[in-house]
Amino acid sequence: MKPDIVLDIKELYGQPILAGAGNGKEFLSTLIGKLPNERRNILVALDLRRVDIVTASFFRTAFRALRDYARSMGIGSLVFMNSNITTKEEIELYADSTNDVFILATLDKQGEIETPRLAGRIDDKQTRALQALMEYGEAHAAELCLKMPEVPPVSPSAWNNRLTALAAKGIVVERTEGRLKKYRPIFGGIRYGT
Repeated sequence: MKPDIVLDIKELYGQPILAGAGNGKEFLSTLIGKLPNERRNILVALDLRRVDIVTASFFRTAFRALRDYARSMGIGSLVFMNSNITTKEEIELYADSTNDVFILATLDKQGEIETPRLAGRIDDKQTRALQALMEYGEAHAAELCLKMPEVPPVSPSAWNNRLTALAAKGIVVERTEGRLKKYRPIFGGIRYGT
């Protein structure tokens, strides 16, 4: 799968070190300006290939804020591409400390997403919901309740809470079909826990 938009972060920011909450907050407006104005539910790749480091404070005020903005406006989801080990460690530490997750991956030479994985943690119930969606592709809460029975039994609303939490973290996409909300992973093959 190819992202709909790829933003070269080094080119946009102008330097390879992204540090400081204030700098991140200022950069957020630049990033928002690169997104479409209408609801489109697209996949945006933030290419960190030429960035030496992104500190946790910058990440919070620029990139997490952008993810939350894009989701709330119905614009789409974010994936962080081609980050070096130091930046991955900063993202993982930030994600763990805030009980959040972000999708890290690489882009191959043809612009296709490779090796997507979650940085951070989701709880066991959310992990089960994500695994179910990876298996079934797209489903609503009542379907997963029937296909993935648990002991003790849980209600469709419990499944819906799990799916809603994953959508809020930008891992899955929701769409309305009649009175139902259906969910699907933003793309297949997401690894978690490795």
